[in-house]
Amino acid sequence: MSFYFSVASGSSGNCAVWRAGSTSLLIDLGVSVRALGSALREIDMKIEDLSAVLLTHEHADHIKGLATFVKKYDIPVYATFGTAAAILQKLPQAEKNLCLFAGGEQFEIGGLSVRSMPIPHDAAEPVAYRIDGGGHQLGYVTDVGFLPERIQDAICGCDTVVLESNHDVEMLRTGPYPMYLKQRIRGKYGHLSNEDCARGAVAAAQAGTKHVVLAHLSDKNNSPLTALRCTQQALDGMDCELYVAPRGAMEQPLVLTPGEGTQCSLFD
Repeated sequence: MSFYFSVASGSSGNCAVWRAGSTSLLIDLGVSVRALGSALREIDMKIEDLSAVLLTHEHADHIKGLATFVKKYDIPVYATFGTAAAILQKLPQAEKNLCLFAGGEQFEIGGLSVRSMPIPHDAAEPVAYRIDGGGHQLGYVTDVGFLPERIQDAICGCDTVVLESNHDVEMLRTGPYPMYLKQRIRGKYGHLSNEDCARGAVAAAQAGTKHVVLAHLSDKNNSPLTALRCTQQALDGMDCELYVAPRGAMEQPLVLTPGEGTQCSLFD
């Protein structure tokens, strides 16, 4: 069985499981090891079942649980050279787990082909991922100031795409954040708006994507319903299922089975 399972999504923590064939990959570790273990038990998994961890970048909401993880487990943690260097400055003990690569490299884990893709974000060497194998393809793109055409092309043909839908432009403009933070978020190295996400989702669906998961929603400058409606309207009439990843764990995994029409769901 192949599935996508969001453990956490948003500015307070990001972590997800992608299982294809017999390989289970954890994408980011922005939750405590205890929370990860608890979430995995709900889907009849344990941390020891993970084949590897893929890090997108070094910001705290993506590596919060890493210190405890590397202390307890010998599971490999894949990171770009830049991400690893930033992590090792504060967490030198992570070196024993780290498997390093340059952004843009492709490698294999447990029979899955993992393609890393440099992305525009204010981190050392951030990446998105495309993962192929086990009969399915995942495109995972969060923490991007904008969606470059090369990234859109790279995830073309993925049956499942996870896209950042961080903020509603008007909610950000009128919201409580200080101006410097608003400028960072809406800048080209910040985060993706609902509108930009919707355009990316349409392009993915036109290229054959059947499942789109909206991720990394801001709790101050967005809402699940606002994000959902924006992309739902853009996908109207297209053969693509649409979901919103909650801040906490999904109640159940997104099992990859064929769907018909555009379905919309808020995972609680």
